Amino acid sequence: MADSKRITIVSPIIVLVSIALVASFLLAAVYQMTAPVIAQREAETKNAALKVVLPDASSFTKLDVELVKGVTEVYQADNGAGIVCSTNCKSEQGGEIAMMVGINSLGQINGISVISHNETAGIGDKVLQDSYFEKYYGVTNENDAQAMDVVSGATKTSNCVKETAVVALQQYAAINSASPIVPTEQTYEQKLVNAIGKLFPGSSSTLLDTALAPNVKELYKISNEQGYAVVVDYSDVIAVVAVDGTGAAGEVEVIEGELTDALLAEVKTIALSQFN
Repeated sequence: MADSKRITIVSPIIVLVSIALVASFLLAAVYQMTAPVIAQREAETKNAALKVVLPDASSFTKLDVELVKGVTEVYQADNGAGIVCSTNCKSEQGGEIAMMVGINSLGQINGISVISHNETAGIGDKVLQDSYFEKYYGVTNENDAQAMDVVSGATKTSNCVKETAVVALQQYAAINSASPIVPTEQTYEQKLVNAIGKLFPGSSSTLLDTALAPNVKELYKISNEQGYAVVVDYSDVIAVVAVDGTGAAGEVEVIEGELTDALLAEVKTIALSQFN
């Protein structure tokens, strides 16, 4: 009788233990099969996020380096296109804003993207957009980044963006001083952004959909009524001409080709023809 009761008690325990062991084995087997797939998908997602701010990169390798305060991770483009810094800073709401900053091989801020934030819609988040980030594109000096104006009503958030740009530039300088990054050929779009950034530091630009004069390739309106950036394509030269609000041609940045003194005058004349 006692043995019968003992068997009655022990049997369910053995069954439960057996089921648990089989379940554990199956879970382990499933994990072994799915882990590489999950890891590959996570790597692809991360690579895609990194390429948003550094599209010329082929792929990325995470660097094991001393991190500047505010930088959480650093990835270097395997083809030498530059680096991407993951950053965190305090937000308007007291939480954190996670961002990525791409620095190209020339040491210029190439792109900024937001990974996560909890800013109030229409207030703090109004600076967490490409239209605001563009003012930092082309900046190479942390002092220039530090001098950027903040946005009224979103001071902490715009200061966060500024801090992010500064620490990313500092991280690039630290890495480049230890092991210089080999420059790669930039795309036309990158050269254009850099050229406009040099002509109108700290400003954003908007491509205008309008009729263009002969030999004018593109026309951009510069923020804060500073004027226009006129892209001229003439005689194997592509150049950006700064035209101020009064209609006067100013500095010129060459994107492709070689600009002689004779061509310089012609390029400026072509740029001004857009407004005649």
